[in-house]
Amino acid sequence: MGRVGIMLCVALPLAAADLLVKASIPTEPWAYHERSLGWLALSLGLFAALIAISRIPSALVAPAAGLLAAGLLGNSSSAAWNSMEVPNPLIAGVDRGLIAFNPADVFVLAGILALTIVIGIWLIRNRELIPPRDECGRAVAGHSDASSSRETVFDER
Repeated sequence: MGRVGIMLCVALPLAAADLLVKASIPTEPWAYHERSLGWLALSLGLFAALIAISRIPSALVAPAAGLLAAGLLGNSSSAAWNSMEVPNPLIAGVDRGLIAFNPADVFVLAGILALTIVIGIWLIRNRELIPPRDECGRAVAGHSDASSSRETVFDER
């Protein structure tokens, strides 16, 4: 199974669990969050980016991407099926108010944290794959001489 398959094996059951919670626990009328079509398009675009990210050759990137993808799929699906409103049946009390959320929200936050840590570790372990700064400057400026490319990049403000 490829890395994208691993991501989907994590994402699909978690998204299904999120939808099950939203369908089985009643939601207070004030605990629905309205979403726009732009939000839905952005969520689907981020899901597509996660497919690309999951291909990073690390054992933990695909599952972490799957965690974030589960949240995106859960909230996107429920918004699309509920007139662009996401139900938040779970309620937590804080000092001066209530927080309404759903499992997909938790998956998104946990996925962002997990991906940040896992990709950071992968980058540190594979730092030799990152080109040196002078090569990056030449690539950006389109020059072969590193000093002239730095001048060109910074002079074009």
